[in-house]
Amino acid sequence: MPNIHPLIVHFPIALLTAFLLMELLNFFTGKESFRAAATWMLYLGAVGALGAVLAGLWAASTVSHYEEVHAVMLKHRNIGITVLALSLLLCAWRIYSGGRFSRKGQAFHLAVAFIMVTIMALGADKGGLMVYKYGVGVKAARTAGTQGHIHAGEEDTAEGAGAETEQGDRTRAPHE
Repeated sequence: MPNIHPLIVHFPIALLTAFLLMELLNFFTGKESFRAAATWMLYLGAVGALGAVLAGLWAASTVSHYEEVHAVMLKHRNIGITVLALSLLLCAWRIYSGGRFSRKGQAFHLAVAFIMVTIMALGADKGGLMVYKYGVGVKAARTAGTQGHIHAGEEDTAEGAGAETEQGDRTRAPHE
């Protein structure tokens, strides 16, 4: 089975973030249409978070990685599970209350949602770090000995620029 975690993970990120924004709009305007939209975004975001966590657990057991990145992967996993738990807690609370909160209850609901989205952003950062710094789950796009390129305004003295390859070719450093 291929690694589908990167395909799924963006849906709960978008939906749970939009849930928080709709909840804020409802809090400040009192419009029930924002509350209804927030409810559906929360439910769909929680389902997406479940899919992302399950796909992430599968991916972690199938993609090759080394010890340095393993600690980042564990943090990413723990954050994902925390976001899933918080989204399910918010769903259960919403179902139990019938979606009706006192002003104080709504403020607390918003606080939990804000914490969830903040934690989710940290998890997304860890996921990006694994891919863009450590190359987890991706194949190298460039092999040794291929020619690089210069962007307008770049100097030839950039770190690694102008390095000589095994074939004697002059190349530029790849993008970081």
